[in-house]
Amino acid sequence: MHTTQHTRSHGARRGFTLTEAAAVTAAVTVLAASTVPVFRRVGCSAMRQQSAAQLATLAAAHAEYAADFNGRQFTACPDNLGVYATNAATSAATLFAAYQQANGCAPPMTVGTSASGQTTIIGHGTGSCPGTADGGVFQIPLNPLNTSVAQGSFRWTNVRQFNAYVDGRFYDQTFYAPDDPAMTRKVQKWIDQGRDFEQDAQSGIINSTYDYSPAAMYHPRVFGDGTSATFPLYLSPNSVPNGEGYKSPNNSQCQFPSLKTRLLERHCMEPYLGANPAVAGGQTPYQWNHSFRARSYAAFFDGSVRLFTTGEAMNAQDRARVPGTQQQMRLWLQNTPFGGSGFGGTQADDFFVKTSVHYLTANGIRGRDTLPPP
Repeated sequence: MHTTQHTRSHGARRGFTLTEAAAVTAAVTVLAASTVPVFRRVGCSAMRQQSAAQLATLAAAHAEYAADFNGRQFTACPDNLGVYATNAATSAATLFAAYQQANGCAPPMTVGTSASGQTTIIGHGTGSCPGTADGGVFQIPLNPLNTSVAQGSFRWTNVRQFNAYVDGRFYDQTFYAPDDPAMTRKVQKWIDQGRDFEQDAQSGIINSTYDYSPAAMYHPRVFGDGTSATFPLYLSPNSVPNGEGYKSPNNSQCQFPSLKTRLLERHCMEPYLGANPAVAGGQTPYQWNHSFRARSYAAFFDGSVRLFTTGEAMNAQDRARVPGTQQQMRLWLQNTPFGGSGFGGTQADDFFVKTSVHYLTANGIRGRDTLPPP
């Protein structure tokens, strides 16, 4: 196995602003007041409060990360990866291979180190370069060029490149929602033991239960708003000018910070329905946009944390429907390679549920995932 060292590649380090320092302090205060041991005999309300507190901690950690990287978001892609595209459909493997040939190894994502001393690294990993030889597909936020792979760096909230801003462990309680028992119980023993990382015998790596908004991790032109030919509703990241399609945007580009989600609980059904038989051989729980019964907490770009339901998202997108059309909605894009049902929409439990806000947000970081109350 390979080891790697965390490097700060976005730009020069800068200090906290007073606003960011206040946000961090407030979030830590919330966590201290709300933390409850996960599987002690507590009610659902207490677990929900703990999940909200954990998201507040992650929001504060993102402010700290941005302070180190000139306001940037977490990213696992080289900023100029798109330079190596030869056409709109150039695959991740081809992009990373060309990048490696020109620049050397692309920085991978470090998952963590086991008690036996083995370090697991996710990345392009060819030749002498560290990684899993997966072609770099996990480092791209959510690959619209290969929709059969529902993976990407939007699922890797807790890799070492970011968990250094929390407690420095992949299996830290902050990354695992207590009201997502199907995932959290698999790693609870390692969390309690203070382990960095271990492989689950049956499931392998257990990702964080919180997802980034992948649309917000791309250049805003990828998930455009359709206002002009220059900003179409969807543009392959390989086609964004100057090869900047994979460059994560600056937080300052967020135009509606109280309405744009940064992190969202992936699995949160009430009541809990168990595994979704339509996903991964029936081994994966239903996700947020699979039912009206989903009630997830979300962290927004302004640092706020609140309950964000599927019903709220669908009501908002219905109010935001583009005049004169019944097909396209302003809050999320239906014309991406994921199709009209969006990300995972064909696996929904309720046939009338259709939303991919957070995942396929129109205008990316500049867009909205909900609207103010009418």
